[in-house]
Amino acid sequence: MKYFVMLLLLSAQTASAQTIYKIVKKDGTVLYTDVPQDGAEALELAGNTDNVATSLPVPDVQVPPKEAPKPNYQVTITSPQPEATIRDNQGNFSISASTTPTFKGRYRLTFDGQALRMNSSGQFRLTGINRGAHTYHIDIIDNTGKTLASSPQQTLYLHQASVLINTN
Repeated sequence: MKYFVMLLLLSAQTASAQTIYKIVKKDGTVLYTDVPQDGAEALELAGNTDNVATSLPVPDVQVPPKEAPKPNYQVTITSPQPEATIRDNQGNFSISASTTPTFKGRYRLTFDGQALRMNSSGQFRLTGINRGAHTYHIDIIDNTGKTLASSPQQTLYLHQASVLINTN
């Protein structure tokens, strides 16, 4: 076994120290071989012929700039207060909202389950509303129509004098 390993090591060393032959053909192409041929030029390789791969320089990775975090909006209904009682015989009143942080976009009033109005001020004037209990909330909407925040749903009570009561 030792003899076989020594023979293998010696043959590997002789293979790395062999002569290389360079042949230039009639059309100008160059051919390298380890088999001697007529008209071949013998080349002795000097030193180590191992190919060493060098690492390529790593390009700078461009990190895309992070988007500014989107603010966490909060919508507060400032008027009327929750469970407010409004007395108006014509059914006219206002609903107002504010946001933190300040929002420059569209406000949508949902009144009794229906999207009633949109504007950019957060101030809604309602007219001709019938008496009774009414639920409402306000959403803020971005330019794509996505709801960014909503106020809690609130209830108001609209009272009107009865037409059955004669004031004369």
